[in-house]
Amino acid sequence: MRLEWPPRPKILEIGVGPGYNLLEIYPPGTRLEGVEPDCGLASLAAARGSAPIFNASIDELPSEVRDASYDGVTMFDVLEHIPDDARALQIVNRKLRNGGRIVLAVPAYMWLWGQQDVVNQHCRRYTQGELREKLQAANFTVERTTYFNTFLFPPIAAIRLLARTGRREPAPDGDFTYAPSSSNALLFNLFSSERIFLRFFDFRSAFRSS
Repeated sequence: MRLEWPPRPKILEIGVGPGYNLLEIYPPGTRLEGVEPDCGLASLAAARGSAPIFNASIDELPSEVRDASYDGVTMFDVLEHIPDDARALQIVNRKLRNGGRIVLAVPAYMWLWGQQDVVNQHCRRYTQGELREKLQAANFTVERTTYFNTFLFPPIAAIRLLARTGRREPAPDGDFTYAPSSSNALLFNLFSSERIFLRFFDFRSAFRSS
């Protein structure tokens, strides 16, 4: 499934970080705006291109971010940082035009909670079903949900579970400590290869939430 946008869509990315996505993932002609609560990251993102970047949080959006004015809102690894995620989704819904879409990614499974979540200041992780319920409660119609990063899931799960049982001391700086820089290309290629499969089917959970 490939997401189809209207011509020259107006899209708001919430949590742009340093702005890497601004130049890479949106279709040509996109009228893009960004929101980033960290002042330093907002400055970096603004320096990458012509898209307006607002230094703000989702709870205190500037007046320029108007209701019912966007064809899409994207949130990549953002929702898990927000204490009141239900309210955040309601705010996003108000910013969308009729037929507008939210596209988001979040970390999966609370049983995989580890030091990386602490380092990244996460509030929670999600199952597919939990995220679907939160979206529906905010009056979204869910078109598609899928897990990803599936090929790297076994080693990630093993590291997290070993750290939890005390058989391996959790790395204070997070999971990246365990992977040597020489493996970056291999890990990136494994991660990127999922795009081929995700065009044709979704990855479903083999686990049930407790």
